[in-house]
Amino acid sequence: MTGAEIVSWDRIIDKDVKSVDRKDLGKVQAVTQNYIQTKEGLVAKKYYFIPKYYVSGFDGNNVWVSLTRDEVKSRFERDKEPDIAEIETQAYIERKKEISDRYPDFEHNVPRYDSEITAGAAATTTTTTTTTTSSDKIMMPWDKIIGKNVKSKDDKELGEVKSISPDYVELEEGTVSKKRYFIPKYYVESIDEDDNIYIAFTKDEIKNRYQRDAPPSESELKTQEYRERIRTVEATYPQFVHGVPFMAKEPETELPVDYSGTTYNIPWDKIIHKGVRASDNVDVGNVERVGNEFVVVREGTADEHIYYVPKTYIRGFDGSQLWIDAPSGLVRPKFEMDREPTEEEIRSLAREAPRFKRAKTTASTS
Repeated sequence: MTGAEIVSWDRIIDKDVKSVDRKDLGKVQAVTQNYIQTKEGLVAKKYYFIPKYYVSGFDGNNVWVSLTRDEVKSRFERDKEPDIAEIETQAYIERKKEISDRYPDFEHNVPRYDSEITAGAAATTTTTTTTTTSSDKIMMPWDKIIGKNVKSKDDKELGEVKSISPDYVELEEGTVSKKRYFIPKYYVESIDEDDNIYIAFTKDEIKNRYQRDAPPSESELKTQEYRERIRTVEATYPQFVHGVPFMAKEPETELPVDYSGTTYNIPWDKIIHKGVRASDNVDVGNVERVGNEFVVVREGTADEHIYYVPKTYIRGFDGSQLWIDAPSGLVRPKFEMDREPTEEEIRSLAREAPRFKRAKTTASTS
């Protein structure tokens, strides 16, 4: 069996388990609906009940977990299976949603795990001729992004990653007249399938705030804005301390994308991080994610606003900007939500779009 195969949960019984920091966690003894149970040691035995959605994948020999060994020991070492209510934190709920979106069949099958994202893991995995794209991975270890190209959230070049520290990333732009940027680590957003690293600010914001010759001071890393940023990122990506999350691969172009059957000529896989413009030509943020019937738009960094915009409001995409059929003054009161909308909520909004109303009127006239 190679690491390229997808296997059912029962096939990982008695397989070795590894933490994200490449340490042993024993072997899988049992798999339940909510946990994998591992046993470590022969004499002084230790048992870990690891919630299922912390499993990153299976490489053919090892089951990989997205937590460090210390995190697993402190949270899940015990003698019997705990109540699932103990781990149903907001962070775990979001983790489940993230994994379910990426691997719809996760409940029944373990996804493959590309050992290349873990230094040293190649020595313990079988050779496979199957190419695994970065969209199949969850995190890129920090030490692996040195030398990678970096872009701002408005898709402008920022040079390359020069070095990594526990608190910041250092970027270097240019060859003759070099510019250096020292950016606090939690403003790194994601890495795409072309190995571009994205930062959560525009290029102008980065130049104003972080172009300098020395790292940020300790006080800069303790502001209320940055503390809130850390809290938000860790809630979404509990393993962020170990690596940069991969940008989710979105649907290809020209797919039926809303319940009405409307097909849009939009390259969904290319609009992530692109700017969004309202009908009055005002910037209202950047595309963060694409859902089945809506796009998620994020505006601001310290004072963030999240908009769930039904796809029926999309007017078009010009290669750099996604245009929506609503004025900027309507965007916040109409589309801002503190949670993902239900199917009925998004469809109710979709029916109010000018495109939808025009189509309805045309159909009635016919």
